[in-house]
Amino acid sequence: MRALKPFKITRSKEKLSNRIGLPLIEQIIEHLKIRKAIDEKFPKAGSNRAILASDYITTLIYMFIDGAVHLEDVNHLHSDEAFQDMLKEMQLPTSDAIGDWLRRHGSKETEKLLWEVMQTILTVVEKPGSILDIDATIIQSEKGDAQRTYKGNYGYQPLLGIIAENGMVVGSDFREGNASPQSGLIELIEQCRRNYSQEIKIVRSDSAGWQKQIVDYCNENNLGFTISADQSTPVLEAVLSIPEEQWSDAVALDGIKEGYQIAQTEYSFGSKKRKVRLVVKRELLKKQINLFSNYRYWIVATNLKEEDYDNNQIIKLHQGRGSMEKKIGELKHQINLNHLPMGQFNSNCLYFTVGLLAYNLLQLLKLVGLPEEYHNKTVKTLRYQLLKLAGKLVLHARYMILQIAAPIKNIQLFTEAYYKLRFAPLPLPETRRV
Repeated sequence: MRALKPFKITRSKEKLSNRIGLPLIEQIIEHLKIRKAIDEKFPKAGSNRAILASDYITTLIYMFIDGAVHLEDVNHLHSDEAFQDMLKEMQLPTSDAIGDWLRRHGSKETEKLLWEVMQTILTVVEKPGSILDIDATIIQSEKGDAQRTYKGNYGYQPLLGIIAENGMVVGSDFREGNASPQSGLIELIEQCRRNYSQEIKIVRSDSAGWQKQIVDYCNENNLGFTISADQSTPVLEAVLSIPEEQWSDAVALDGIKEGYQIAQTEYSFGSKKRKVRLVVKRELLKKQINLFSNYRYWIVATNLKEEDYDNNQIIKLHQGRGSMEKKIGELKHQINLNHLPMGQFNSNCLYFTVGLLAYNLLQLLKLVGLPEEYHNKTVKTLRYQLLKLAGKLVLHARYMILQIAAPIKNIQLFTEAYYKLRFAPLPLPETRRV
């Protein structure tokens, strides 16, 4: 057995970095003039030497993409000279300065301003997407003014709107932990339609969206919907009244029978004029749990016509909401938005929204700069294969050389993304409606 030789440890004076891929995001930020948009909307710095709002926000963006959990993690960027040389000239604030800036400028108003900046990104998304998933999520926090949630813990309860087909976050409402899951949904849908440049055609929601106001809003605005219906007594009575001969075995896309049956019925929700189609999935229970039924039911309310979506298609369409849960999981556990560093609601509101901006920039990088097989890759995979590559930076008078230490396939992926973003760039953002 070969003996392990002793190491001699020294400090390299060469410009090395394990963040070689992050400047790909800088290409998008520069082309879309995101820094300029931030500085035009956020309060001006107090003096010529003060750090700009765009520097605070882009620093936070790179921290999120780098995998930071705490504000103190900005020190890793401060110690990476090569990474700083690869960026457009900017000031990197300290963790204390970032905390002070978030406390000074965090508010529901700056959440709105940041969404106006994000409209620039959403304008240039070319991958089609017309299905909007809406949902609330709980972010636990014992700090400061966090409120008690309906689950009994303390934290915040933001609402999110995400386009199913391309994964872009198109709206959010950062809320107190004690907010009702049913509140603010119409306002969120309106915000998403305002922010997103493409037409939203279908809204999908869990049972929080089972409201008369949501049904009326979608019908009045020519929006299709699929909503998980509450299994209230009137709804279950409608389901149990479906004749047995109308139930049929569900069929998968490949023609194989599923392990459940489906049927539909019409239901008047609060008024005879407000009729919805209930598409019902039932599974036979192995063990009877009540005296009235041997089945477990899953009920989807929709206004989509049967000639456009049969019962099988409605169930499959609504099951697609599972992608929303995966996206929220990415935001919370890979962008690390489940860790909010501040003790004040307003500060965390701005911090959370910057995290959404960072996520959308990563989504845009995948959609524009990477092959189609990467469009559904997670943030974690993107870090491993592209963003957190190690390399050496060599400076010349007119250009820089990146010597990347990675498998050839990763270098090819980086090179293709770089040239796509630099020489076949995104279309210039259009003027958006306000």
